[in-house]
Amino acid sequence: MRSRLITAVGVLACASSLGAQTEARPITPEIRPLVGVYMPTGQMRDELKAATMLGVQGALELSRNWHVLGNVTWAHGHNKYALSTDRTDVWQYDVGAEGNLVRSMGGRWLLRPFLGLGAGGRTYDHHAEALESKTCTAAYGSLGSEVQWLRVALRLEGRGYLSCFESPTTRKKDTRNDVGLSVGLAFHLP
Repeated sequence: MRSRLITAVGVLACASSLGAQTEARPITPEIRPLVGVYMPTGQMRDELKAATMLGVQGALELSRNWHVLGNVTWAHGHNKYALSTDRTDVWQYDVGAEGNLVRSMGGRWLLRPFLGLGAGGRTYDHHAEALESKTCTAAYGSLGSEVQWLRVALRLEGRGYLSCFESPTTRKKDTRNDVGLSVGLAFHLP
């Protein structure tokens, strides 16, 4: 009888200890403005030039190590076709997830390296009248880090994209790749 009582008390103590460790923490929203560069790679370099990129991400911090996010970027692009204008805006919009580590750097500073995956769409908005704008799917993998102090963080992120592409001149469809490098801020809202 006595051993059963000790076992029951031990089980209850462990259960309450585990319950305290898994206590729900609030989901924290974040706003992340960014600026960077869009860089075509591989065959995409034959179609478009590197361009300045602006954008914003909205994220939800589900736990210290997981985020879900939505992203919209615009690149002020230029194509390599000999037409009346070489302007091609590249719009990227996607959703994804990030997994990150959290390391204290002393005081209230945190280092948060991350990896991410996501998918969405991309629109090539050609300004020349002879070219049609095209929209298709895209997927990405990301790598980066945040340095956070209290509710503000400086973010560095690199994204590698695979996307479908239909040439506006030949109508040939294939898969292309490019890279986006950005720096931005993350505001962790209360």
